[in-house]
This record gives sequence, structure tokens and C-alpha cells, in this order.
Amino acid sequence: MGKITIMNKKIKMEKVVEFENLVQTFKEDYEKFMEKGNKTAGTRARKILQEIRNLAKDTRDEISNTKKEMVA
Repeated sequence: MGKITIMNKKIKMEKVVEFENLVQTFKEDYEKFMEKGNKTAGTRARKILQEIRNLAKDTRDEISNTKKEMVA
């Protein structure tokens, strides 16, 4: 049965921090867009959502691969 190494755990936890940072930045820009009508903040918010989407997809793939390795 495969194991997740300490280094892999650290890398994976860094992804969680990256998610948190992206969500926080999105929240700030989204509030600027919704409350102040700042169109540029709206554009930034959309870009950040795309980054979150891409990071989520990559993370899903990593989780699937890790599960497969654990079974092997």
C-alpha cells in the first residue's frame, strides 16, 4: 500500500493555502465590484475565479492519482 510522504503532504497543504489566498483576494475584489461599482475589480474577480477553477482541477487530478498510488 502506498504512503503519502511528508514532502507530498507539505506540497498538498501549500495548495490549501493557495486556495485560501485566492478566495480571500476574490472576496475583496468582488466586494469592490458589487459595493463600489469598480469594473476593474470585477475583471480581476473573474480572473481569480478562473485561477481557482484551474487549481481545483489540478488538485482533483492529484487526489485521484494519489488514491490510485495508495491502492497499488
